[in-house]
Amino acid sequence: MTAASAAETRDSDSKARSVVDSTVGAVHKVALAGAGVAGEAVDAGSKVFDRLVARGEKVESRGRESISGWRDKAEVKVKQVRSAAGKGFEQTKAKARTGIDEHLERRLEKLGVPGKADLEAVIERLSAIEARLEALEKKPKPRRRTTKKKE
Repeated sequence: MTAASAAETRDSDSKARSVVDSTVGAVHKVALAGAGVAGEAVDAGSKVFDRLVARGEKVESRGRESISGWRDKAEVKVKQVRSAAGKGFEQTKAKARTGIDEHLERRLEKLGVPGKADLEAVIERLSAIEARLEALEKKPKPRRRTTKKKE
């Protein structure tokens, strides 16, 4: 291997690692955005639920004596609302995650950031290079031949 090809290989490896590092950073940001979306959905669901509970408490305090059995019905309704809110949250979270993934995939593609298949190909090439380097390191160095001096 010539010095020029070795430098070219190192330069190629450096560029590949730079691409991998920037892609990993972008993926990390996507994960953080997903977590943010989930947090927003939880906050919104909690606020609605809290308002419903506050409203239910007002109704309960006004009609406790006159309506027998209302409390049991209200508890059933609260459970239904909780169940519906939980289902809605899961659906919203799934839609948000899908939307974010699709949006980021399109944006990354427009920016020329390599996709998953490209990164896997780079990783495969790096693994092959590492294997060659390890093989070269293990290869014994040739011994010098010494000639006996004639006396």
